[in-house]
Amino acid sequence: MSHTKNELETLISQKKTIGIYLFDEEQQIFTSDVEIVLGIQKIEENLYRAEYYFFDGYEAWLRDDQKLLFEGEEAQAKKKAVLSWNEKPEMFMEYPIIYTNVKCEIYEPA
Repeated sequence: MSHTKNELETLISQKKTIGIYLFDEEQQIFTSDVEIVLGIQKIEENLYRAEYYFFDGYEAWLRDDQKLLFEGEEAQAKKKAVLSWNEKPEMFMEYPIIYTNVKCEIYEPA
């Protein structure tokens, strides 16, 4: 079944109610600028672990089996964490969703 750009954007807006999702006809992907903030914690020297994320302000803590590890100095680990968000993109219909506003912060438990 083939849909127009407008039809696809209308369909995704019914399913994904937070943020705006645009369909890129050339790349055959959806993009969204929903703000995503990943929280990583320093485990040891040059090793960080994902702990949580904020999706447009909504907080979600990760289960142990979801916590990815990132190696490198802080700046490298943050960059790897940001890139990991779209590594295995979420799909809508047969099209990947790429998030363009992903950031990372260091989590320091109290």
